[in-house]
Amino acid sequence: MLDPITEAERAMMERAKARHGSLGAMVFSGMLGLEKILGRKPKDEGAVIWEASGEPEDIDADGISIALDDETQVVSHPNSQREPRRIRKRRSGTTTD
Repeated sequence: MLDPITEAERAMMERAKARHGSLGAMVFSGMLGLEKILGRKPKDEGAVIWEASGEPEDIDADGISIALDDETQVVSHPNSQREPRRIRKRRSGTTTD
């Protein structure tokens, strides 16, 4: 037997109905039914925590260098060598005929 709809699932269905109308709610309900019939449960993945032996480095100011093996090393230079990016806004509504 299938489990009843939870409050979170009901809220998602209402959001689908509000955004896409009755058809969106019907498609969501069908997909939810398939998910419940197939019985797939989301995997519970724990948080990954790594301990470091020192303070974190500022790779934006210092760059980073990683040795992959004895002959290969990957280097990323600091961003201070580059000019800061300029963001220009596009002009809208200007056409030339």
